[in-house]
Amino acid sequence: MNTQIDQSSTERRFVGNHDAYFNAASDESANALYLDPGQVLFSDKSDQMIVATLGAGVLISVYDVDMHIGACGYVLLPEEILQAFPNFDDVDPQLLQTAFKPIEDCIGAMKRKGSGKNRIRIRLNGGAQIQGDPEDKGTKIYVFVREYLTRKGLSIMNEDLGGHYVRRVHFFPTTGRSVRWMLRRDHDYEDVLSEEMRFQEKIAIDQ
Repeated sequence: MNTQIDQSSTERRFVGNHDAYFNAASDESANALYLDPGQVLFSDKSDQMIVATLGAGVLISVYDVDMHIGACGYVLLPEEILQAFPNFDDVDPQLLQTAFKPIEDCIGAMKRKGSGKNRIRIRLNGGAQIQGDPEDKGTKIYVFVREYLTRKGLSIMNEDLGGHYVRRVHFFPTTGRSVRWMLRRDHDYEDVLSEEMRFQEKIAIDQ
């Protein structure tokens, strides 16, 4: 199940705690696990939801229809890989491994719990087309993730990608349900882009 909600800039002007606002709107009884760029989260708890806010980054959500477990990974690419697009095979293997890690760890977490390829359902969110970005990072990150999944023989059940707004996604790992908001406020946009940029800079420094 995939629920999409467009959130206007005026509906929550007077709400002080925006996390509480969105969490209650999707499921006030669920405990939120917040996912940052480059991270992976797994859960088999029915009272938990995984929350990610995305700009150019891509969220991969994986759900096992029989075991009722799920995981998410937040994928961003360093500048060197973005500049090499679409010739990913020309990039330094160590840097590629760093970029692949959120996808591999997400799939790996499911496999370690016993998930099989024929039972998992994969959803992709994010990949926004950032205004004023000549590199079109969102599209390149999406292509990178999709190419990796294709090479692994994994099919994608659902995609919610592109556009010019950031997204907030709530994923419920024991049901596979996903709720998406499009966030239109300038403040939301700036916060997410700053967080993603900090992560990309950190990758470059760590190499």
